Parts: sequence; structure tokens; C-alpha cells
Amino acid sequence: MNGKSVKKRQNRGAKRVVGLGVISLLLAALVLSLNSLAFALSPRPSSDEQLAQGPFAVREETRQVGKIRSKIDYQENTAYSVHYPHLGNEAADNAIAETVGSFIDTFLSDLADYRAPSPQERAVLTVDYESYRAGPVVSVVFHIEMSDPNMAHPSTGVETLVFDSRDGRRLGEGDFFQGDYRPALEQLVGDFLRASEDYREGAEDPAFLAEGFAQEGVFSRFALTAQGVRFYFPRYLLLPGAYGVPVVDLSYDQLKPYLAWDQDELTEKESAKFLAGSLSPMGTSALVERVKTGRYVDPNKPMIALTFDDGPRPDVTGRILDRLGEVGGRATFFVLGNRVGSYPDILAREYAEGHMVASHTYSHKSLPKCDEGEFAQQVQGADEAIGAILPGQPKALRPPYGAYDDTTREKVPHPLIMWSVDTLDWKSRNADAVIRAVRQNVRDGDIVLMHDIHPTTADACDTLIAELAKDYQLVTVEELYQAKGIPLEAGKVYFSARTVR
Repeated sequence: MNGKSVKKRQNRGAKRVVGLGVISLLLAALVLSLNSLAFALSPRPSSDEQLAQGPFAVREETRQVGKIRSKIDYQENTAYSVHYPHLGNEAADNAIAETVGSFIDTFLSDLADYRAPSPQERAVLTVDYESYRAGPVVSVVFHIEMSDPNMAHPSTGVETLVFDSRDGRRLGEGDFFQGDYRPALEQLVGDFLRASEDYREGAEDPAFLAEGFAQEGVFSRFALTAQGVRFYFPRYLLLPGAYGVPVVDLSYDQLKPYLAWDQDELTEKESAKFLAGSLSPMGTSALVERVKTGRYVDPNKPMIALTFDDGPRPDVTGRILDRLGEVGGRATFFVLGNRVGSYPDILAREYAEGHMVASHTYSHKSLPKCDEGEFAQQVQGADEAIGAILPGQPKALRPPYGAYDDTTREKVPHPLIMWSVDTLDWKSRNADAVIRAVRQNVRDGDIVLMHDIHPTTADACDTLIAELAKDYQLVTVEELYQAKGIPLEAGKVYFSARTVR
């Protein structure tokens, strides 16, 4: 081993000990700690590579099972956006909920003493997921990122859950491999890393690999796909930290001598038993026609733009659409790209009934905190997801957490839409409080912020929409600015008909 390698190993030693200790803890308990998740700084590939490989490059083909659920919350010092699948089996969904809850609880506990200098400097937790089916086996992969202004770079990590769809039982390494499989896996994984253009330079030190392979639980993070087993390895375990979380794909043919599960069963194409009714028609364009109503907006009469973030959520969004339809009102829905594939019918209804469908990014990441590749994935990924269901792509974007900077203004190819009336519905979760916030503050030309993922917001709209329609034209953001003679332009930020920056 040369002097350079020795120095690199010494510099990494302390961090590596922490990462290896974490694996044992994870095997011993279901409750996970963000401090013990072997967080990794992702390597910085090109934008195209990031879109294909990055920690949040979740495309619809990697969401093979389940309906998306989201937990999104904003507090004074922290915020989180956590997405996970609902599989339709009580045991599996309980395990997922417990794991997701532990992500959030530990994040809030660890940041309990943090004080954000401003709302744009909140500590933020973002969790997105992939889900795969291999015969009766369902795998869920969580991609986790945490950031706060005190960190030089966001911390990222990965966790996996694997279930037998027939009974919802959680499965582990011992359920899939048999015999003296570890030496074989070590050889196969090592060969993969040494042959990979992405990893080969980091895998040049055989002693470092050997030390990592000797750790308990080294193969405990994995997902089963139709083609084989995908392994995830914590940062510093097998490669230097710059390589982030290495991902290694091994085919079933390569693993056949050591598989404890029938390979034919893993590669059968029938839907998993308890998921038969929960698969989403993702990645396909819907034939949607907008209803032609001959709608006219009178520029001389008062008008407001009701806007809804973070959806769609069928039971909430549907109620709001019903109320709007009763009064002939229109609204603007700033949707998350990672949710629309699960609910294309709701998105299609929004568009067909004359509402404006706009972007709230792909998975609700704070854009000023994104690197180049993540930024592109958040903006372009949302546009593509929406465009796969509706004709064309969105004409506006609302930045998550209301956070934007000069780079955001320069790079987002849409006007940025903010608000002038914040109902704080996400905070109060109280219909009466939302109603009061609107009644006390709304006036002609306002943009009102609400969120169509909270049932209490729909409760408020049961009263508000009919009430507001008596005094105001309920218009989309696009209609508001058209009526006021103000063009919507990329690079500008719109707060109301009175305030544009």
C-alpha cells in the first residue's frame, strides 16, 4: 500500500468506525436514527448523470408498487417533506409507517435546539422512495437527505425494507441467501466495483474492501428487482466517502447457487398478491380535454386566486374541486411531480375543469439548497411527470418553502408564484382558523396560499369558496395576471396583482 493510500485511510478511519457501528444497531432495532444512517455526501456527476443516478432521481419506472403518501410540515426552525408508499397490507404498511415516523422523530429531536435565522434557513429533511416487485417480494428503498445552514453539504443516506406480499412479513438477508454465500457476494461485489467506471478508482485498495466486507451486516441493505438483487453500501464502508452510497446490481443468474428463494418465483410477472389493486398507471399520457365553458373574467370586478400546494390527494383535492365547481370558480394547483403518477385521474380532472396545474417541484426540495443535478431533477422532473399526464407542461412554479434566490430565478424556466395571503393551514390544521385568516386579510388581486393535503383545508373550503364567490371572481393565477394586464415571465416573482419583483 502506498503512502497516499495510508494517509487517505487514516483520514477516513474515525468516520468509518461510526458507519460500521451503525450497521449493527440497524440490525438490532427497527427504529432508525438519522445520526446512525451512514449518511453520505453524494458524488457530483454531471447533470445528465445526476438525473439518471442521483439520490433523488426517482422516476416512475422505479415506483412499481403502492400509492404515494406524503408527510409535509413546516415549523419555525425545521421543515420536512417525506414521501412513502401505501402498499395495501396492514403489516407492511405499519412497518413502513414506523420507519418513516422514526426518520421524522429523530430529525426533530436532533434539531430541537436549532434556531433558524430566517424561514429560508430552516433545517430540512427530505425523504423520497423507490419500490420494486420481484414475484411475491416487494422492496422499498428510502433516499434520505438532511440539511441545515451549519452543514457544508447536505447529508444523504439510504434505507431499505423488503416484504413478502403474501403476508406482509418483513424479510432480511437470511431469507434470500443460503450456504456460505458471503465469500461469493464479496467476490461478485468487488468485481462489480472494480469493473465500474463510476467506482473502479475507489476500489483499487483491496485491503480497504476486505475490511469493509468483514463487517457485520454489510449486505443488509438491498432490494429485489425483476432482474436481480440491488445492494446499497453505506459511505466509507467499501469505498472512499467521495463515492457516496455505492449501488451494486447482481443478476439472479450470478447469485443462483446461493439463492434460498426460487428464482422462477422471483421473476414471474404476476402482480404481488396484496398489491393487485394498488398499482398506479404511471408514466403514460392521459387523453384529457379541457372543458370549454366560454369563461370570461371581468377586469373591472374584484378577483382573487386561490392556490393549493403539495397535492394531489384524492379525498381532499376532490372535495375542493367539488366546491369550486358549484360556484363556477377556478383555482391553481401547485402539484408535486412525485405524486401525480399515483393520482392521474385527479390531475386530469383539475385540468379538464379549467383549473391551472402548475409545478411545486418533483419532491419538495428547497431549490437554493440543490446542486446542479438535483436542481434539474426537481424542476425538469416535475415538468415531465405532469407532461406525461396532461397536454403540454406547466407554465408556473411555486418554490417549496417559498425559498428562492438569484440562481432559482435565473434557472427556473417558469415565473415563480408566491402569495400575499398565507392561511397557515399547514400549521393550524383547523378549519375555523383558515377561514378567519382569509376573511381578515383577503382583498382584490390577492393570491391565497393553502394546501390540498390537509382534510381541514377542505373543511374550510366548504365554507370559504361559496362565501368568497359572492364578492370575488375566483380565478387562476394565469387569469389574474391576464386580467390585470401583467405578463407572466420567467425570472420574475409574483406575490399578488399588486406586487411583482
